[in-house]
Amino acid sequence: MQSSINRDGVLPLDPDELVAEGEPPFADAAAETAREKADHDLTVLQHEVRLLRARIGMLREDAEAALKAKAASVDANAHVQLGDYPWAKLAAAMCATFIATRLVRRLPFDLMLAGSVAHLSQARRR
Repeated sequence: MQSSINRDGVLPLDPDELVAEGEPPFADAAAETAREKADHDLTVLQHEVRLLRARIGMLREDAEAALKAKAASVDANAHVQLGDYPWAKLAAAMCATFIATRLVRRLPFDLMLAGSVAHLSQARRR
């Protein structure tokens, strides 16, 4: 608290001059500064949330760009390995495998076993 006497040695007429700087003039003024502090803290937190949302948005954009680049790389690699229309060629190969599997399943198992036994016996003789 400031001194009650000013530079001239006279008591100040204004009661606000009796209050030191930073000291609340009234008892309920402390609650107002607490509210102001809470408002300030809320403003700071809202600003930090906005910054975090912006960073998350940037990370999403980076992840999206990385996925698109990877997809383009895979597509280019497929074109290099399989030429034009790589997905059609891959689908044709899958269909051919499916048909071959169905044909092998229709063969009688005992004939396949007999053929393989005959083949194995000839391989042992050599």
